[in-house]
Amino acid sequence: MDRGPCTVLREPVAVVRGHLHLSLPRRLIVNLFAYTRMSAPGQPTEKDSHHPCTKDHGERITVDVASPSPARLPLMPNGGVTASIDLSSTAIAVTVSREGARVPILIDGRLVMPPGVAISPAGQLYAGLDSTAARSLPADHRFIDDPTDLLGKPAHPSGPGHPDPVDLLAAVLRHVGYHAANQVGQPATELTVTVPPSWGPRRRGQVSEAATRAGLPSPALVTAPAALAAYAASLGVTMPEGSCVLVCQADRHPATLTVLQAVGDGYRELATHQLDDIPDLDHLITQRVVHAATADNDALRTAIRQPANDNAEGHIALLESVRAARHLLVDQDRAPILLPAPRQPTVITRDDITNAAQPLLDQIPRAVTELLDAADVDKAHLAAVVLRPAHALPALTDQLAQATGAAPALIDQPHALADGALALTAAHQPRPRAAATRLPRIRLRISDLTGALLIGASSLTLLLQAVLTADITTVNTWVVGARTSLPQLGTAGALAMLTAFAVAHLAPTTWLAGAPTASTPEPTTGNLIRRGYLAAAVGGAVTATLYGLATGTAVEFDYTPYLKWTLGAALPLATCAALIAATAPRIPADALPSWLARTRPAITYTLIAAAGIFLMRAALTLTTPIHTNNTAGIAGSLGAALLGAATALTASRSRAIRTITAPGLAIGYALVFSYDTSSALIVGYLVALSWWGIRLTAHTLRLAFPTVGTALHRLVDRSNG
Repeated sequence: MDRGPCTVLREPVAVVRGHLHLSLPRRLIVNLFAYTRMSAPGQPTEKDSHHPCTKDHGERITVDVASPSPARLPLMPNGGVTASIDLSSTAIAVTVSREGARVPILIDGRLVMPPGVAISPAGQLYAGLDSTAARSLPADHRFIDDPTDLLGKPAHPSGPGHPDPVDLLAAVLRHVGYHAANQVGQPATELTVTVPPSWGPRRRGQVSEAATRAGLPSPALVTAPAALAAYAASLGVTMPEGSCVLVCQADRHPATLTVLQAVGDGYRELATHQLDDIPDLDHLITQRVVHAATADNDALRTAIRQPANDNAEGHIALLESVRAARHLLVDQDRAPILLPAPRQPTVITRDDITNAAQPLLDQIPRAVTELLDAADVDKAHLAAVVLRPAHALPALTDQLAQATGAAPALIDQPHALADGALALTAAHQPRPRAAATRLPRIRLRISDLTGALLIGASSLTLLLQAVLTADITTVNTWVVGARTSLPQLGTAGALAMLTAFAVAHLAPTTWLAGAPTASTPEPTTGNLIRRGYLAAAVGGAVTATLYGLATGTAVEFDYTPYLKWTLGAALPLATCAALIAATAPRIPADALPSWLARTRPAITYTLIAAAGIFLMRAALTLTTPIHTNNTAGIAGSLGAALLGAATALTASRSRAIRTITAPGLAIGYALVFSYDTSSALIVGYLVALSWWGIRLTAHTLRLAFPTVGTALHRLVDRSNG
């Protein structure tokens, strides 16, 4: 390859030329710059002496959080990214959790990646190869089908003949970590890895060491059965606390049966059993196909009886053809299999797969019985049965259902284990909070203030109308009475408070002038929220107070009744703003985007309500824009209808409830509108506006203190029981 120095995963590679030959598979050459380059076996590598703490192998804990590592990446501005890597399946799947959304990662354009690693004579490692691609490697390259199979084996001096399995696994992890960082725009700050249930402290420690060498965070380790159970629970499979679930993972050899007990926010492993005495299903199918399609004296029959000699008579190609046929049989009735030349191809069906898998199927009843005995549970204790099926083997589902007495929940989604592991570790890893997060900010523009300006203008319009249309009674130039719409003054004060909410909503994501410098560091999002809503609570309350005082001054009468309404209508929202300022910094960082979207006041509904109140007052006082009694009734009813619709839209977030109540209230308000009822209609809107603030505050409290809500729910459930 005629290329100069380049970079592979941020590591300089100045000697790529000469280590690869043109006989490499095309896919490997095209994706060269995405592959991992690591040091040659035996080359010193910085290691972290910290290994994950694990329980005794006989009673292991499902979620195993490793000790902090110096390689841990810093918290990123958007609250961090959690990557979940599945090492327990036949192919590697990666899911990333960012801002509450799950993103399946494409690796070299595929949803899952083969775990194979190629080793060049110079010691360079190339991850993401399968056995088909390995056949195109140069003769001096070594291929490792799955580095995890080498973990836990007796240690050998590192060298060309004995590559370090931790280095091989690190190459795989670094490769998938590179693709994950590219797709989400930043490296992972938390890592979850799914491992087989049989792995103990030795292999778990090697996984943690491999993650460190790959430059990834220290991993939280989740066993495959627990990840499958958690994923099944997310799909609606019921697993009450204290109940048991049987998990069968048959997509990888050897098939594994595990009994788990649901405890708290995780699972406890009671017993596990591997069907080690049964050959790999692909080999069983291969033997059956060869015996059916060849003569008794065919040399291929002898070759397939020696699985260790995989290269004999194109054995690898035959196994790959069998695996491809099994995938095809998932969706179709027949599939071809290519036999080594000069033999003719043959065709297999699902019945052939079932007959070949009979040794596995026959073991299921006995294995289930022994497993339940080892776990000391009966079939009645099983709340669910979860099956990760083998391709094109529906008979396994029937056999497992007959052995357990329950229909298994089939989980064949490729990212199921990665997603389930994320769900489990979310409760065990601390979530970044708004107080330690810095969201991106942009310069404040006039267009950003449009909503706040419109609400503020509505507030002032209602205030001025209430003052200018006041009925003032004087005796000898002395004002002895002034009558105006007190609820309308209260609405003006409440909208002044709502204007402050609209301005506070902009604080976490905008800045006025001057980008932050080293001398003026960027404040955290939680700090900005606290400042913004505290200023809103104080500023809105002060403005409402000034409204009351200004009204008394304008009509030259005692301001007390006006102040009671302007300040009284604003105080519920001011209290809500103060509570939000105190608790919002505790909101999880990944919930901030949705929370910020919810805190934005509904400008349209506010303008509709203000227009309705304005028309109602104008109709009652025959002031602009109403000048005759002929139009006063229609305008007043129209204003009442607008106010009714705005009240319904403000009081609920449910689209169905809004669709039903908005027309109903609009018609009802229009029918009952009169001089005597106008105040009550406006008070109804004030109640709805206060309810909006209460709902927002309650939502903030639930996000900031989720465990309190869970505890209260449990307390209520116990009292009802």
